Amino acid sequence: MNDAISQVEVVKQEVLPIPEEAKRIIIKDQTSLARANLLFLQIKVLRKKIDDTFSPIIAAAHRTHQEAITQRKMVEEPLILAEKYLNGQVTEYKRKQDRLRAEEEEKNRLEALRLEAERRQKEEDDRLAQAAILEASGAKEEAEALVSEAIEEKEKPIEVYVPPPVTPKVELNGATVKVYWKAEVTDLKALCKAIAEGRAAVNLVEPNMTALNGMARSLKKEMNVPGVKAVSTTSMAATGRGRG
Repeated sequence: MNDAISQVEVVKQEVLPIPEEAKRIIIKDQTSLARANLLFLQIKVLRKKIDDTFSPIIAAAHRTHQEAITQRKMVEEPLILAEKYLNGQVTEYKRKQDRLRAEEEEKNRLEALRLEAERRQKEEDDRLAQAAILEASGAKEEAEALVSEAIEEKEKPIEVYVPPPVTPKVELNGATVKVYWKAEVTDLKALCKAIAEGRAAVNLVEPNMTALNGMARSLKKEMNVPGVKAVSTTSMAATGRGRG
């Protein structure tokens, strides 16, 4: 470990002067171009040295990291399995209880509506019967008032009290059952069409840059994809064939 640390220090000392040396180079002729070329190759050598120095350190750290992850997984796996089992049991029970509560609520609602409808029908029948009696006795205005009242009551929306279901809610102590939602693309062409027509946001899809970059490298200027163009950049690269 001490050898690795000393190697790192050696490389750090070799790297330190390079940035300032690079800034002092302003390419304006063949001599300055040669200096830049030479320093560029020196940087490549140093980067290879850095890679050789740090690769064993990184590999050792990676092995230690992976060993720790493996050990943690072995210790935690029984708990994960137990938690998964309990989660399945609780969620399935909640699903059944929610269904029973919903069915019971609907049954209670329909029964309450039925009873209220029967009550209102009886009141309407009583008013109309009373109106008939009043009209027969000559009290026409009173009879018409009762008929109007019966019509008005009949047109009112039915409002009822629905008793809560007897089936209990699923409630946990110190835990809860959450509902998670996620999107699933069932028709990519339909989604793209909706975006093209302005019925969906453009950010709902992302271009496959790996595939597009591969096409650009292969076809270069000949690349022809609607909405995409091939763009080139320029950078120095070592060839490994320096002139003596």
